[in-house]
Formats: sequence, C-alpha cells, structure tokens
Amino acid sequence: MKCFAFHTCNIPCRKTIIRQAVREYQTGPFVGRTTGQRKFWEQRGATTRRSHRCKASSYAASQKTSAERTEVDDLVRWLIEQKGLPPQRTDCVGVNTDGTWAFFTNADVREGEALVELPGDISVTAVDVAAHEEVSGLAEGRGELTGLALWLMAERQKGPASQWAPFLECLPDATESPVLWPEQQQAELLQNSPTLKECRQRRAALQQEWDNIAQQIASSDGRRFSEEVYNGEAFERAMSVVLAHAAYLPSAACFALLPLAAQVPRTGDESGALLDYDLQRERVTICATRPYRRGEPIAIYDGRPNGELLLATGRVEDDNASDCLTITVGLVQTDRLFSVKKQIVESVGFGTVQEFPIFRDRMPTQLLAYLRLARLTDPALLAKVSFEEDVILNQLNEYEVLQLLLGECRDRLTSYAGSAEEDLKLLQQAGLSERERLAARLRMAEKRILQGTLDAVRRRLAPIRGIPTKSGGLTDPNADLKEVFDVIETLPSLPGKVVGGFMSWARGEQDPDWKKKKPPR
Repeated sequence: MKCFAFHTCNIPCRKTIIRQAVREYQTGPFVGRTTGQRKFWEQRGATTRRSHRCKASSYAASQKTSAERTEVDDLVRWLIEQKGLPPQRTDCVGVNTDGTWAFFTNADVREGEALVELPGDISVTAVDVAAHEEVSGLAEGRGELTGLALWLMAERQKGPASQWAPFLECLPDATESPVLWPEQQQAELLQNSPTLKECRQRRAALQQEWDNIAQQIASSDGRRFSEEVYNGEAFERAMSVVLAHAAYLPSAACFALLPLAAQVPRTGDESGALLDYDLQRERVTICATRPYRRGEPIAIYDGRPNGELLLATGRVEDDNASDCLTITVGLVQTDRLFSVKKQIVESVGFGTVQEFPIFRDRMPTQLLAYLRLARLTDPALLAKVSFEEDVILNQLNEYEVLQLLLGECRDRLTSYAGSAEEDLKLLQQAGLSERERLAARLRMAEKRILQGTLDAVRRRLAPIRGIPTKSGGLTDPNADLKEVFDVIETLPSLPGKVVGGFMSWARGEQDPDWKKKKPPR
C-alpha cells in the first residue's frame, strides 16, 4: 500500500535557497570556487585587513552626530560615511510590526535594475570569521552559519567598541523561532503540526553543535572564553539571529550578513526581488524582477513555506504564495509491475519513495501522476502515464487515487484540536502572546492547505462518483471503499447530528401526527 506523511515543504528551482540555507560548508573559502566567486572572497579578505585599522572610529562618528536618531538613520549614516554606500533607489521609512524595515522605491525602476546596491566589503562572511582574533579557532572546520554565530557572539561582547556596532544594534537579541521555545510550549502550541518534529530535531542538532564547541573550549585555554558570553543558550540565540538575517549569495557561493539587506522584508511571491552578488559590479544587489513605480514597497523573494519560515526566522507570512505541506508517497514493492514502475519514475527523476508538495490553491499534477502509476494494475495503460500533463488513466484508477488523498487530508485535518476558523477567532482575542499568535497563524495556514486540497479532490471526485453500467444504471465499482470513506467524512458532523436529532424529537417533529395537532393554547 501507499505511504503517506506530511512535512514542511522544501521545494527546488528558485527555491533552492531553502536547501542552501540549511547546508553547512566544511571546506575553506576558496575550495571549489569559480573565478568570479574567488574574486568576491578575495575582495572580502582585502577589505577585512583594511577595516581592522578603523576599529571603533565609525561608531564614534555615528554616535556624535546621530545621538537622537533612530537605529535606521544611524545605520544608513554609518554605511554612507564609513562604508561608501552609494545612492539607492529605495528609502527606509520605518519599522514593520514583524521587525523588518519598510522600504519603498524613490524612483521608477525597470525589470532587472538594482533596487539596492551594497559594496561587497560591507558584508560579513566566513572570511571575517577566519580573520577574527577570538573565534577563528573555534569556527575552523565548522559550517559557515556556525562560524557567523560565533562571530556574532564575540562582536556583541565588545559593545560600542565593535567596528560593526551600528549594524549589530539593528539585529535582535534573538528571534521567536520555536527552536528556542521550552519543550512544553513547543508541544502545546505546535501540537499535530508537522513543524513540531522538525523543530525538535533542529534543537537537538544545535545542542549537539554547542556540545562539540564546548569540548573544544574546555580542551584549550578556557580563560579566553568567558562562560558568561560563550554558553549554550547564547549560542542558540545567536544562531537564531544568523538564520533569520544571513543571506545565501549563489554567485559567490557563500552566506553573508548584510546591513540593510538583512532588514528588507521577505515574500513568498515570485515577483519579489532577487538578492545576489553581481560579479561584474562587485556589489551585492537586490534586483527587480518586475517594473516598479515610485512609492512601491519592496520585498526579497524567499520561496520557503511558513513552517520553514517560522523555524528559521521566527516569522510567518499570511497568504504566503509559496506555502505548502508535503506528502510522501511510494511504489508498492510487492506489486508485480514494481520493476517497470521503478524505471518509469526514475526516468523522470523520482524515487520509489517520493515527496510532493500540496498547496492551498492548486493540485500538483506530478503528485497525481505518481499516485496513478503507483495504483495502476493494467500494464496496457503504462504508456498512458504522463508527468507533464493531467491525464486520467481510467475512472477506476482515478477513483482510488482520489479516495486515498481524500482520506489522508481528512485524517490530517481531524488530528488538529480545532478548525482554521477557530484559530482565526483566537487571533482576534486580545492578550495573546507573540508565540501563541505565531503558532495560531501557522496552524491556520496548514489547515487551509489541507482543506484546499480536500476541496480540490472532492471536485474531481464528483463526476466519477457513479459510473454507467450495461444495464443503463449507475453503480460504484468501489462501493465498499466508498462506504468506508463516507463514514470517515461524516464523523466530524455526527455530534451536531445527534444534538439536532434530539431537538427535533423534543419539538415533536418526529411524531407522524405532529403537524395535524393543534398548538396548545
């Protein structure tokens, strides 16, 4: 039989940032780099050497001239005066409720043009970590994100003396990622959400990483690393900030903490701007993927679903166009056609067990194609299988596939404590904590995906509920299977039916002579 399981979704294509943001590099900065990538890293190394001469002078200048300004003004002024920030086509006008900054275009921008340009030397990368006088040894041999977290811990302890102080002041102490929540709160607020399992795994991985770092500290001169600064809790908080604000630059093949870019809002809409390193201009750019009129807000495209967003950034995007869950399906190894089916799925890049995303507003064609193939019993129809077009093999096969999807979605929906509407009402209540609000928004989004898939399956099932027979009547070739799923579908409404039936009896509506009786005077 099939194998079903739901998880938060990681989708490839432009959304490969999902995988890339989790990937940790174990090699040095120049290993495996292209010429253009090495150029970026060499520029970063040269700048790092130059910038050590500046030390705290940039912060002092900013402190003298901007004591009453907001952190936004302080950062922009510091970037202009100390880092040579060029004129931009966007202005920051304030801070959003989720902690990101509101950027709006100050001119018309054509598709492909840069909305924001940042000199490559204002980014913090593995080069800065390797050159750091305190944490370079701890970070050696570890992933880039771990190194950036250690760098952040070290620089924060310097306070105003850090040459990056204006940037660090704009970063939060920690995010609202569930990875940092107490276990009881995780279990309570994320109950039956597929995010809960991933959350626990990441927490365990973080703790294991810190245990390894702590052992290295203990085996070296521990006096160099104050326990007040370097401890497990501080590491987890620093890592949450790095995961939320570091960006992966595909052209440079590295992660970077980027002033300004770290504060730009993200969106799951593919019309969002693209963040990358421009090899020709030697600048980090945020480029428009569509024309912008003056005064329009900007956001960087981030193709992660809400479950991943919450874990990585501590945020959830309402109506996230990239939001999804995944369903895991597989071929049946005892199937007499297993070998042939295996060759077919492998020819299109799939495995005998495969994850597919499901969305709120569309039915994935490849998921249906895979399930049709997995449940197919007639070898004559194998040639009809298509992973590119929505091709029904036969009504019997289609009925079985849709009923399986229907049952799975129903199971997932009924496993939650309440409905999406109840979560919406909860969000309207005053006094909710930020974590309660985030969890409710996540649950509501997950339920809407499941409900949207359920509705789409029902629409597809409607035309094939009855199939014509030779006698001219209608019969259901899967009557026994249909009966099982019909029972499942009616379970959530049974309590209401019982109450309704009792009230009907109490009113006398089930008395055959009820309407004939005269009302009491």
